[in-house]
Amino acid sequence: MPDTTEPLFFKSPFDLFIDHAEGAYLYTRDGRKILDAGGGAVVVHIGQGREEMARVAADVVSRINYIVPVFDSAERTALVERLKRWTPPGLTRFYFTSGGSEAIESAIKFALLCQKTRGRGTRTKIISRQFSYHGNTLGALSAGHNLRRKDYEAVLIDWPKIPPSFCYRCPWGKTYPGCDIDCANALEAEILKQGPDTVAAFLAEPMMGSSGGSVAPVKEYWPRIAEICRRYDVLLIADEVMTGFGRTGRRFGVDHWDIRPDILVGGKGLTGGYMPMGMVAADATLVEQCERAGADFMFFTYSNHPLACALANKALEIMERERLVERAATVGARMGARLKEDLSGHPMVGDIRGIGMFWSIEMVRERGSKIPYPPDQRVTMRVIDAALEQGLFVYPSRGMAGPAGGDAVMITPPFVIGDDEIAFITRTLRTAFDTVMASL
Repeated sequence: MPDTTEPLFFKSPFDLFIDHAEGAYLYTRDGRKILDAGGGAVVVHIGQGREEMARVAADVVSRINYIVPVFDSAERTALVERLKRWTPPGLTRFYFTSGGSEAIESAIKFALLCQKTRGRGTRTKIISRQFSYHGNTLGALSAGHNLRRKDYEAVLIDWPKIPPSFCYRCPWGKTYPGCDIDCANALEAEILKQGPDTVAAFLAEPMMGSSGGSVAPVKEYWPRIAEICRRYDVLLIADEVMTGFGRTGRRFGVDHWDIRPDILVGGKGLTGGYMPMGMVAADATLVEQCERAGADFMFFTYSNHPLACALANKALEIMERERLVERAATVGARMGARLKEDLSGHPMVGDIRGIGMFWSIEMVRERGSKIPYPPDQRVTMRVIDAALEQGLFVYPSRGMAGPAGGDAVMITPPFVIGDDEIAFITRTLRTAFDTVMASL
């Protein structure tokens, strides 16, 4: 049956109508079966179509539909108690939103509020990294990278940014023209340049996500960043919207370095895609400080929604019961090894990198020099299209490698996949690469 559906706003780049989903697979209206090796938008952790999630939803909706966010509920209380066991020590106060962008926006506002209640009202700047993506609201875009900002520059806040730090070509040293110090010390240099009494917080992903393609820093980076933030009383905000809740093989990305941020932002995997939800986890002493000062922090209409809280709690319970974080580490390591073994020699593959269920493959025009393809060739989308033709979806990662641009796809499947799916992913990607290379 032809699809006559009109686009709601902007037309989708994908000509797909998904009828239903189960586990790691999507089923289209015209009968196609697609392995979702992107986990949607790096969201699906526990797999789709879980009956116990449906039972929880039915039970909650039959009892409670909506309450004003300042009211409490059994669903919110249960989720908070479970999250206290997930988040780094001390991060025991939680604020819930409808998604990651709202959560980033809220974390930024909270950092500014904290500094003001300390009597540091001049601290109004958020430092972030060049070429990182933090969300789609105006505040999140102000802290984000240039590709998403370009149509809104006139209304965005001109906050300072430091070199991206996770350039795989040079992970600890000179990265881009003008960067003549190592990437962690670039934060200290920027704080001193702006004036320590003007900087409220530093915001960054523990591992670069879609704007860089699963790039992790060297082991010295995050301890040094944390030390600099402590020394200058700059709040450290970890954007774990993509890396959180087991995606990297640990509960949160910061756990790989035993770093405790002041504020941690989550989303995506919090509910595994069963409900839109985001989260801010904050150091309890910071919240108590604001409360003593009588500061007010406004909720969103759908903050603390009972159904979202219940589904998040159940998703985390499933992850604990089935040890899916540990599975993401072990099966993810096998997946990464297989990707490297089968694809690292392909003429258009520049780099394969990642950890846990958080992998990316960079495509380059010239392997030796790692020269990227020109943006107008749309290599990322052509590879995704070629893979979809063979029943595989991978997530796009574009705008890499700074001003030079770049192409990559992310392999971030649900944690429930096995060796058969891994073999299908590598085999299909090779076919897609061959198809695109021939067309170029």
